[in-house]
Amino acid sequence: MKTVYTAADPIMAGFIEGVLQNAGIQAHAMQAGLYGAAGEIPPNECWARVVVVHENQAAQARAVIKEYLEAEVDPQAEAWKCPRCGEQIEAQFTQCWNCGYER
Repeated sequence: MKTVYTAADPIMAGFIEGVLQNAGIQAHAMQAGLYGAAGEIPPNECWARVVVVHENQAAQARAVIKEYLEAEVDPQAEAWKCPRCGEQIEAQFTQCWNCGYER
């Protein structure tokens, strides 16, 4: 296993884990429960980390993470209506929360 991302926020680490899994990369968030130990051990040692199972996918995983984190939401973007189920979706989302349709 190879660490590809660390975060002070365990929720963000879990989210990045999901981003990688959606990209077809086997990843796991580790140490997510250690944030409560900050103060007893150095804070950065408590950070959650995301690891990839197959080390040869580390570079690909880092590229996926970078692309996601650097993506900008267009402030001029407008809400959209899902063509599959008709749900109204806010502009910053690219997937329908109701049926999973990708815009």
